[in-house]
Amino acid sequence: MHSFFLTTSMVCLASASASKQPQEILNTHQPPSFIESSIFGRRLDASSVRTPETLPPRYRADDFDGDGILQGINTFAHLDFVECMKPESSGSFDIGIVGHPFDLGVSYRPGARFGPNGARQGARRMSPRGGWDMDHNLNPYQNWAKIVDCGDIANTPFDKLVAVHELEKGMQAINDRKPSNTSASDAVRLITIGGDHTISQSSFTFGEPLAYNVLALPILRALHSTWGRVAVLHFDSHLDTWDPKQLGGGLTKYSEVNHGTMLHIAHEEGLLSNNSNMHLGSRCTLFDEHYDLDNDLRCGFSYIRARELDKLGVDKVVKKIVERVGDEYVYLSVDIDVLDPAFAPATGTIEPGGWTTRELLQIINGLSDAGLKIIGSDVVEFTPIYDNAAETTGIALAQIVYEIIQWMVHVPVKSPKA
Repeated sequence: MHSFFLTTSMVCLASASASKQPQEILNTHQPPSFIESSIFGRRLDASSVRTPETLPPRYRADDFDGDGILQGINTFAHLDFVECMKPESSGSFDIGIVGHPFDLGVSYRPGARFGPNGARQGARRMSPRGGWDMDHNLNPYQNWAKIVDCGDIANTPFDKLVAVHELEKGMQAINDRKPSNTSASDAVRLITIGGDHTISQSSFTFGEPLAYNVLALPILRALHSTWGRVAVLHFDSHLDTWDPKQLGGGLTKYSEVNHGTMLHIAHEEGLLSNNSNMHLGSRCTLFDEHYDLDNDLRCGFSYIRARELDKLGVDKVVKKIVERVGDEYVYLSVDIDVLDPAFAPATGTIEPGGWTTRELLQIINGLSDAGLKIIGSDVVEFTPIYDNAAETTGIALAQIVYEIIQWMVHVPVKSPKA
């Protein structure tokens, strides 16, 4: 024990003696600042940095293999942006992508006004240069049709009546443009991205009103002057031919106009074929045992329920549609809720038990192969706030639009006036 304390005392004395000696400085370099120790402390040779530039709302063809497809302001699939409503745009495009940021007609979850922006986000992996697809033998962006993004039609978020006036006026202006390739088609064709399904509704008809002071579909109404009555192929889990007294209560003229009554109203205005319209993928509940389906039949619709696909298969579904439509002009309306929530969770009024994305794409492709004369389309009810981190719904919607573009390119059409 005595030995231990002696040794400890000697060490302490030695340390005290050493502390009086000047310390040896081992490193004369001062500690670097944060900037010096970071990546910003290394300056690049200015000649190795590319000249600053403003990225346009599309990818640059010579930058496709670099970073151009991931940057810039989004248009759908990096298409050229054209102000299609302006008269000077006449002759500059054949097929236009048009956004309708509107959701004043929803009955459940709002937010579809952000759908056009979400769809463009979902399509940013696509491009005209990379438009070839293993299931199609052409690149639709590099074929006969000039395809552009027309941007969105501005409309007020505060007043449904004013908004539908604005949407109708915008659609009519674009529809009046002349196509770029008149040898293939004598009218432009539009794919509208919603927005809720009410985007088809337009302004009040003044003068001699019908029973509900009827509103027309702005898209179908704009098309009517060119194509006349059309057969509507309506991919949707819901009927959307509800009498406004059933959905909306018929309490006010505003309540009558919503995303579930627009096809009823379109029939009342005489925009639809008398007996060639179809609902596809239907699986909704009804308000009444008989009235809803009786009224749907009166509006000229038949239907193929979602569960029937398991028995019929894709080929028979396509065959039944082709037999129903015949040689009529076709307007395609796709509510994203036709897909099962597993494939499209981001929608306003969700219904389990729907079709897969692959099944829907196969059916649309089958209609294209059959040569049905498509004159316009919409894809609606995408509510991005309910999408997941993988952007499942937005990417599926973009692929559906791509399939519709393929159909329009594959089947050029002439108007009945030609």
